[in-house]
Amino acid sequence: MISAHHHKRPSFLDARSLVFWVGVLLFGYGLTQVGPLFGMVKRDQPAVVALSAVIWGLYALLFSLIIYRLETLQRRSPVTMLGAFLWGAVIVTGIAAGGGNEINEIVAKVLPSDMQDWVPAIAAPLVEEPLKMLGVLALAFIPAVKIDSALDGLYYGLFVGLGFEVTEGILYGASAAALAGSAVTGVVASFVLRGIVGGLWSHPTYTGITGAGVGYFFGSGASAAKRWLVMSGSLLAAMILHGLFDSPLLQQDNPVLSTVVKGVPAFVLLLVLLRIARKRERDVFERVGGTQIVSNLVSHDELKTLLTKRDRRKARRSLRKTHGFAAAHAMRRLQRSQIEFVATVAEDGPDSERALSYATDIAEDRRVLAEVIEESS
Repeated sequence: MISAHHHKRPSFLDARSLVFWVGVLLFGYGLTQVGPLFGMVKRDQPAVVALSAVIWGLYALLFSLIIYRLETLQRRSPVTMLGAFLWGAVIVTGIAAGGGNEINEIVAKVLPSDMQDWVPAIAAPLVEEPLKMLGVLALAFIPAVKIDSALDGLYYGLFVGLGFEVTEGILYGASAAALAGSAVTGVVASFVLRGIVGGLWSHPTYTGITGAGVGYFFGSGASAAKRWLVMSGSLLAAMILHGLFDSPLLQQDNPVLSTVVKGVPAFVLLLVLLRIARKRERDVFERVGGTQIVSNLVSHDELKTLLTKRDRRKARRSLRKTHGFAAAHAMRRLQRSQIEFVATVAEDGPDSERALSYATDIAEDRRVLAEVIEESS
C-alpha cells in the first residue's frame, strides 16, 4: 500500500502580510492598464490575439516545465511561481505601460540628436528591470515564501521575467501581424524571433540574474555592504545586458545573428550564477544533513545519493531490477520525503511542525518500501 502525503507548501498567499495586500492592489492597477491594451488589439484583430495567446501560452507552459526540471533538490511552491509569473505579466506590464512613455521622453531629451536610436535601449531597462526585481523583493518580504538563497531568487526571477515576456510577446505578435498583413505570418515570425531565437537571453534571463542577487542578499551570511553590493550589482548587470540586447549595435546585419551575439553574454552569466547557486544549495543540504539529521531518517549513504538526480535515478534503477517498478516508485517517494525533510530542517529547524511532519512521512515511506521489497522477494 502506497502512503499519501498531503503537505501544503507555504506560498505567497499570506493574508497576514502587508506586502501581499500591496501586491493585490498593484495587480488590480496593472489590470486597469493591461486590459485596455488587449481590448484595443482584440477589437481590431480578435483572431490574432487568440492565436498569439495560444502560442505564447504553450511557450510559458514549456518554459515552466523546463524550470521545474532544473530544480535538483528543493521544490519551490508552484503557487508562488504562479504569483511571480503574474507579477511580471500584469503588474510590471501595467506600470511600464503607464510610465514608460514618460521615461522615453526624458531619455530622448537627455541624449544628443545623433543618439536617438539608443532611446529604447536605455529607457526600457531603466523601467522594466527594477520593476521586475521588485517582484522578487516583494516575495522575499512575505514570510511564508522564504527566499533565503540565491537559487530561490533566481528561480522566482525566471518566472517574473517569463510573465512579462509572455504578455509583451502576445502584444508584439498582434502588432507584427498588423504590419505583415497576415495573422499567422506576423504572429509566428514575431514568436520565432522573440520566443525562440531570443528566448534564452530575454526577460527571464535578466530577472533570473537580479533574482539571484536578491536571494543572495536575504540568504547570505556576508556583511551588509557585500550583500548590498551584490544585489545592486545584479540589477546593474541586468540593465546593461538588456540595454545591449535592445541597442542599435549590429542591427544592420542578420537579425538572428545579431540577437544571438548580443544575447549570449546574459545567458552565460545566468548559467554561471545557476551553477554557483546550485553548488551552494548542495553544500547547505550536505551540511544540514550531516549535522542535524537523525541517521534513521536519512543515513549518510542516503544523503550522498540524494545530492544529485543522477544518483537518485541510479539507486531506483538498481532497485527496480531486483524488486520491480513498485519498489522503485516507493523509493522515489522516500527520496522526495527525505529531500523535503532536509530542506525544511535547513529553513525552519529540526523541531518545526513541517519538519516533524516530513519525519513521519519518512518513517511511513520506509515501512512501505520494506513491505514492497518483502512481497517481491
